[in-house]
Amino acid sequence: MRHYTKFLFCFLVLGVFFSFSYAQETAETTDKSTETNLISDKAKESTVRLVGFSKRRSELGLGGGTGFFVAPDKIATNFHVAAGVSGLMTAKLSHKETIWLVEGVVAYDIAYDIAILKVTGEGTPLSLGDSDILQIGEPVFLAGFPSPERSYKITEGVIEKIQKNDKRFRTTAEAYPGNSGSPVLNSKGEVIGIHYGHDPGNSPVNTIKTLLAGATSTEFFTQWRKRNGIRAYIYFEQGKQKYYDGDAKGATNDFNQAIELTPNDAKIYKFRAKSKVKLEDYHAAIEDYNQVIKLNPDDASAYKERADAKRKLRNHTSAIEDYNQAIKLNPKDAFTYRANADAKRKSGDYTGAIEDYNQAVKLNPEDAEAYKNRGKVKAELGDDAGAIEDYSQALKLNPKNVFTYNDRADIKRKLGDYTGAIDDYNQTLKKLKDGSFTYQTYTEHGLGTVTITPNDTYTYYVYNNRGWAKRE
Repeated sequence: MRHYTKFLFCFLVLGVFFSFSYAQETAETTDKSTETNLISDKAKESTVRLVGFSKRRSELGLGGGTGFFVAPDKIATNFHVAAGVSGLMTAKLSHKETIWLVEGVVAYDIAYDIAILKVTGEGTPLSLGDSDILQIGEPVFLAGFPSPERSYKITEGVIEKIQKNDKRFRTTAEAYPGNSGSPVLNSKGEVIGIHYGHDPGNSPVNTIKTLLAGATSTEFFTQWRKRNGIRAYIYFEQGKQKYYDGDAKGATNDFNQAIELTPNDAKIYKFRAKSKVKLEDYHAAIEDYNQVIKLNPDDASAYKERADAKRKLRNHTSAIEDYNQAIKLNPKDAFTYRANADAKRKSGDYTGAIEDYNQAVKLNPEDAEAYKNRGKVKAELGDDAGAIEDYSQALKLNPKNVFTYNDRADIKRKLGDYTGAIDDYNQTLKKLKDGSFTYQTYTEHGLGTVTITPNDTYTYYVYNNRGWAKRE
């Protein structure tokens, strides 16, 4: 009886929440194209907002995401949406008052982040397309309930990448928290994928078809959450929270538990590697990144992060190999080009470093660090005018970088511009004295910052050089 009362209370709370949401729903903007409006209207009849209670940082709150009907009594959403709710879950369309109660799970796939839910009552399912025939450049539409409004919204884009090994794909459609579980539709209004968040961001619809074909029974949430995969997910989420709160050791322990329960989940290894980097256990971090890449060889960020760890161990040659692979997989990442250039500079490949810095500032013209580091390489090559130009641009973008003032001062002094050099040395000392500076070490190359005190050897070095400039 107590269980029934608790269940009824939760249902009433969610019902009241949805009633407020329904009253606050806003109509979609009217400036969309006719095609988009047609797709939006079609998806609106089948796309639901999923809401349930979740627990984070020991506090109970509302969690959930987006889902969509794939059969009259079945809704597809993300695995992490279903697993992230600790109690009752309900579903509702944006423009109707009907609320469906989620009974349980009929099928799921952790790797593709998909769960198929069984609901009481029936809804209108969307047509499922064929993800095996997707093409780069094909127009797509993403429907869901993004933050912060959590009201129904559709965004447009095109497919820009399709992974060969698992058919996951990336699009240019805007997505936000709350879009987890959103259907990705083609121009016919057919579902071609489901959005799950991180790169590449979308799983193929044919995986949903496979799950539906094998769905024979419903497992109630209470029982389903006792499975190893679900328990691993809970450990993983706890670990992530500890990681972001600065408790890398506690995070690593949770990730260890998660990996013991699900030893083939790339994202858990990846976060454990991040935690080990925080703990400065770089060899162990590299081992975890090796496992990530083995499980997901198309993960560009895993190659980049493994390269970063290798650079911490001064293994620049191997780091460059990883950066090159990351660039091959994601050629639009300016920061990987800059990191690769930094590694090439340390290994003595100044020409290669300049090329990568050029690409970094082309992709991200606001990257002061790339200009600063390119200036250092130009100085090494004897291109003093080019070095000063880059240092000046770096200071324009980040006038607090004390190191750049000092480097520009050294070049000006070398060229006989003693007045300009003294001005820059003065700026360096002023910022060192009042603390209004950022400074990154030679050895870390943008991977971390250190604090400089007015009494350290660097400050002495600046005073010494300014003294020589005044004498000269």
